[in-house]
Amino acid sequence: MTHRILVTGARRGIGAALAVGLAEPERTLLLHHLAAPDEVAQVAQRCRERGARVEELDADLSDPAAVQALAERAGPVDVLVNNAARASNVDIRELALAEWQQTFAVNVSAPMLLAKSLAVGMAERGWGRIINITSATVRMGGPSGPSYVSSKAALIGLTRALARALGRDGITVNAISPGAIQTQGEVELAGGREDPAAIAQTLAKQAIPRRLVPDDLIAAARFLVSDGASATTGQVIEVGGGLVYR
Repeated sequence: MTHRILVTGARRGIGAALAVGLAEPERTLLLHHLAAPDEVAQVAQRCRERGARVEELDADLSDPAAVQALAERAGPVDVLVNNAARASNVDIRELALAEWQQTFAVNVSAPMLLAKSLAVGMAERGWGRIINITSATVRMGGPSGPSYVSSKAALIGLTRALARALGRDGITVNAISPGAIQTQGEVELAGGREDPAAIAQTLAKQAIPRRLVPDDLIAAARFLVSDGASATTGQVIEVGGGLVYR
């Protein structure tokens, strides 16, 4: 089916996997990134190899004006995947208001602004899909810092509010909640190395005892953008190997 699909934070990790996983002939992938042309170019090539057309869009999602400009440059969008996120591991005892505000700007305000702008065209065409990438930390309270956990909880609230507001226009809004997904970003956040003890502890908590990878999220995304998911909205799908249960 012909669709224009905008994936934010598509340069690597979960965003890259979802972009490639949704790429197919007759689709155009709009790959958002921030100052990472070389990385996103590799993702673009993989999407083209699957038959999709590709456009690359650079924007700073912490800036509301840049978010609005991104929506305008994207043009008509049928599927919006709000994946880009700002990590924050700052402890509450040291948490500055600026850190809190910057995290919410990227993780909550940008998805809201993109949905608000792009849903207008979706409604006019009578069809649309919005997928917000949240986090199992909302259920667990960590290990990320309070800014990140709170922002992802707010994104779940936004998902449900948008589902209620946009459903009559033929637009579904859902969230995918990844568990302990193995990504380069997670390694960098941990100081450039993985902690075998922490990994073993996480695997012991999962029902499926293996490391999860970004590709594990593709099937859920494919379902949510399909016509068969037209009655599924306002939901949070946990893809975490049974780390948490909803």
